[in-house]
Amino acid sequence: MLRFELVSTTGTKFDGEAYEVLVPTQGGTIAIFEDHMPLISAGHPGIISIRKKQSDKDDDMESFAVNGGVMEIDGKTLRFIADDISAPEDISEKQAEAALARAEELIASAGSQTALADAHRTLAHSRAQLNVSRMKRHRYN
Repeated sequence: MLRFELVSTTGTKFDGEAYEVLVPTQGGTIAIFEDHMPLISAGHPGIISIRKKQSDKDDDMESFAVNGGVMEIDGKTLRFIADDISAPEDISEKQAEAALARAEELIASAGSQTALADAHRTLAHSRAQLNVSRMKRHRYN
């Protein structure tokens, strides 16, 4: 098993054993298992999903929305550190939908490449929050 620590500026969101952790990166989502090669890398805005046991179905995975971050893997431990990590219970679907609409407006009105890049990052994070919120609704309904 892999030890996974998910830490934000507001505290630890997850600290425990995991069979598999799916992490968003600039190149796409990567799966981290025990004995992964050592790596330090930037995370991308998106969803981190945790499969606690090998037998867990995709619907059983615990998910968090992240706005990027930094991960360190040493083969036995994965640490992901980010400013903003949202657990499903932290997210209102209506607020996530409103944030997504605002991010789309920011993209449309971006006056510079920097503003456009920031708007795209906000859009990716807002989408992740909305998806995590919807996962919660499907899981409990």
